[in-house]
Amino acid sequence: MGMILKSKIILFCLLLVLASCSSKEDGYTVGKMDIIESVYSSVIVEPKLMYIVNSSTSGYIDEMNFKTGDDIGFGEIVFSIRDVQSENSASNARLVYQMAKSNYSGEVNLLGDLELELDEAERKKANDSINFGRNKKLYEKDLITSLEYERSELAYKASKTRYRLLKNNITRSEMDLRNSLSQAKNNYNSSLSRSEDALVRNEIEGIVYDVFKESGEFVTVQEPVAMIGSKDAFIIKMRIDEVDVTKLKLGQKVIVALEAYKNKTFIAKITRISPKMDSQTQTFEIEAEFIETPKSLFMGLTGEGNIVISESKSSLVIPLEYLTPNNKVTTENGLVNVKTGSRSISHVEILSGLKEGDVIFKTE
Repeated sequence: MGMILKSKIILFCLLLVLASCSSKEDGYTVGKMDIIESVYSSVIVEPKLMYIVNSSTSGYIDEMNFKTGDDIGFGEIVFSIRDVQSENSASNARLVYQMAKSNYSGEVNLLGDLELELDEAERKKANDSINFGRNKKLYEKDLITSLEYERSELAYKASKTRYRLLKNNITRSEMDLRNSLSQAKNNYNSSLSRSEDALVRNEIEGIVYDVFKESGEFVTVQEPVAMIGSKDAFIIKMRIDEVDVTKLKLGQKVIVALEAYKNKTFIAKITRISPKMDSQTQTFEIEAEFIETPKSLFMGLTGEGNIVISESKSSLVIPLEYLTPNNKVTTENGLVNVKTGSRSISHVEILSGLKEGDVIFKTE
């Protein structure tokens, strides 16, 4: 009986030793290390300046002057549009302008005809004035009848009235013709301007990233034809959840890893934080620029970015899986409360509640 009891005691002690060893193996010794708290996002590289070239009018592309990958300077003609309707309008406007110009100052113009009539009316008025004056003297001497006198008087008054009407008519006609000429000229210049709009010019110096149309294709107003952007200046675009956007500010460091550059990281900084959330994705658009620029960049390169919120050197840290949701950890003496600081993807900084060398365990 004594031997059996002694064996049970030895076995019990052995189990205690094994249990103790198992706990020690699951334990983590609290130590110091550098910790970086960051916000993660996927990234995409885009030209710093970029825009879509649209057609300014409807018509057929007469000539596409650039192809994908071509360098392009500011003000160069990207493509030209053959707008039949604008061409017809410009032709009609030119004809109207030429006619108005001819009517106003041509060799055979309306004002010339009216002035000829006015000269004739002036001569008739002068002649009727002489006849009236002579008949008046004759009538006063009873050498002609009152009927002959009155006829000469009426003829003179009629010629004076016609002269005055013709003169007023010339003044009005000259004004109307001048206005018509000015209006026709404006319409013609406007039609020429619309024709000039058919030459679509580039707005920035850079490179043609894409061409959506070919020569001979029909395009409508504001239809995309090409994509042009800066050649050497690029930005990084990220999408950040609304939960994390309040942690961000301009100038913060971004550690960028691109798929095109394996096992390398590049430093960038935040240059823009969108003030408005995208209602579809529930995210905010963030832009950053490289401080350390890769040797070559292309539109559309993808990768990952970590926006550095805080950095702590030689801080007391523990793995996140050892921390309970209510900021407690299990020690050799039971659960203790801790105060936390910065958090990385895997670790959390401990500000108080533990000291270096303490052993903690995962909480069941």
